[in-house]
Amino acid sequence: MAKKPRKIQRATLIIVGEGIYDKAFLDHMKSIYDTRDTNQKVTIKPGDGGSPGDVIHTVIKERHVQYSRRCILIDSDIPLNDEDKNKIRKHKIIVIQSKPLCLEGMLLDILDQSPPCSSQECKKVLHQQLSGPPSRKESYQQLFTKQVLDRSTKEQIIKLKKLLLNDK
Repeated sequence: MAKKPRKIQRATLIIVGEGIYDKAFLDHMKSIYDTRDTNQKVTIKPGDGGSPGDVIHTVIKERHVQYSRRCILIDSDIPLNDEDKNKIRKHKIIVIQSKPLCLEGMLLDILDQSPPCSSQECKKVLHQQLSGPPSRKESYQQLFTKQVLDRSTKEQIIKLKKLLLNDK
């Protein structure tokens, strides 16, 4: 009897963003950096917003699927508490915090624009510049091209690119 060919084991990655805007931006990055060459299946999900604990809970409840790596993209305007830090350690979650303040503040920074002092103002300023609703990945294509993202020296963008490229 002939042996069945062994299925090549692919790496799996889940990234949970804080909300639908984070998911849209992550989907945009995935469309640029997640290629068949990475030998990795990438899943992007939105959290329920709110606190870092809520996003951590969202990625943990995905435990019924075996992911090689789990990552969360959260804002930095609310600090992680000790319980959150313990869950992160226990479940080996990669944490990327958008700085300054939030995703929109970080994206304004990438565009060499000074982010306002509040998350709400950052959202207002960035969302006015997008080519469509901030909940759609296509809205980020014009401002955040591959060239813009490749030139970025933001630690968070570099880390996201490495994860999507399956580059340890």
